[in-house]
Amino acid sequence: MDVTTFTALGRDLQTRLRTFLDAPVAPDATPLEIAQAALDDVERQVQPASAGRRVFPFTRVTLRVWAPEESWPSIEAVLADFEPRVRARLAEVRCDAPAGLRAALCCEPPGDEGRRFVVEYERAPATPATLPRLRATVLRGAAVEQALTFTEGTILIGRVADASAEGSLVRRNHLAFLDVRDGVTETVGRVHARVRVDPATGACRVYDEGSHNGTAILRQGDVIAVARRDPRGVRLRHGDQLQIGRALVQIDIDEPVAPAPTIQRGE
Repeated sequence: MDVTTFTALGRDLQTRLRTFLDAPVAPDATPLEIAQAALDDVERQVQPASAGRRVFPFTRVTLRVWAPEESWPSIEAVLADFEPRVRARLAEVRCDAPAGLRAALCCEPPGDEGRRFVVEYERAPATPATLPRLRATVLRGAAVEQALTFTEGTILIGRVADASAEGSLVRRNHLAFLDVRDGVTETVGRVHARVRVDPATGACRVYDEGSHNGTAILRQGDVIAVARRDPRGVRLRHGDQLQIGRALVQIDIDEPVAPAPTIQRGE
């Protein structure tokens, strides 16, 4: 994305917040020290949400550095990975990065105010989220379909397609196991679990809905239990295997492609 495009995008943004960080940083601060101060400020923007979640309310972060033009190449070389650093800092504080998050570095000539740098936060207008595509392949157990692809925001998992209790329809399962006894499939509850894709972040989480035989994630040799009726759920990753009772489902997630980080130069 060139500077003109980025500027045009800025005019469409709904909110803008500038945080000046001169006080805690020396005038001769190195690029690494500037990056650390900027990341500390990013962390301060994280806000608590419901069910133990934490959210970052912005979709654009710009680190604007004022420096002599001859020093721009060294600054850009050190801070070229500013966006991955922002995402890593959010992950450290257990905050999912919002969908479409962009973090950019912009070098500009020194101004009259004598400031060294500033962090700018912006929030883009709400747009329909591009949800990841999730592929579920049943590795153990018998299902109506052994392999399915989903683009819906919520996937219900259980035994039989139309789960009922006392003659009343409870729900329709998207990933439906058969009502058979083979030592595995019958351990899947009629209302066993659900996978939900967060429309704001694109994160996939699995929730156990009070099943009798439990839910767990198998990930690179680790077993991660999903607590029954825990509203926080557990985040799924590409390649995880989801254990539903004794049944086993391979989960593959096609994440939306994020654009490359941006480095801008002042005019």
